[in-house]
Amino acid sequence: MKQRLAFCGRHRMVTAYALALVLWVLYALFCAGWDALGFATGRLHTETLALSDIPMQDVVQDEAGQWVTAGGDPQLLPDLDQAVRSVTLTTDAPASGFEGYYGRSGQDASLRRRVWASETAAGDVLLVFPLGWGSVRIDPAGGEGVVLGAADAALTVNAPLPLWRYFLPIGEQGLALAVLPAVFAALWDLLAFWAARLRR
Repeated sequence: MKQRLAFCGRHRMVTAYALALVLWVLYALFCAGWDALGFATGRLHTETLALSDIPMQDVVQDEAGQWVTAGGDPQLLPDLDQAVRSVTLTTDAPASGFEGYYGRSGQDASLRRRVWASETAAGDVLLVFPLGWGSVRIDPAGGEGVVLGAADAALTVNAPLPLWRYFLPIGEQGLALAVLPAVFAALWDLLAFWAARLRR
């Protein structure tokens, strides 16, 4: 045991990142289990919302009936009676143009509560949100004239996620995993230095 503690003391950066990795795996497994429990109890359920039923800003139907962005700040504002964990949209628009914002009801959008979209194996756009947030906003593109879908286009909310998705950091989680262990290791070094000085 003493040898292990000595190794950790000599390799603080490695120890900090290993600890962060273990904690992240435990957190991801907790999220997967919490969602599974939510689906089993009815707290979460998969539902499909036609774009025509969703409040929007700067998104209109063109002459062909397609949904297109029509302003500088297009937004989809689904109003749901459950927490939102994921949103999927079948569209030819690039996933790189989509981002989502989450928060409590009535909160303004904040860059600190932003997630970026990814593309699924089927070519759909997928947004994954953290646990426990009931209000979301989806920004589908940054400009005008982007076709989001046909007249019958729809969002799928809370489709079950594959297990591996839970291990991918979302929003600022990736930055936290990259930076916080290094900060912790630096503080550990500083405390060890001053502890050694005080013992002299």
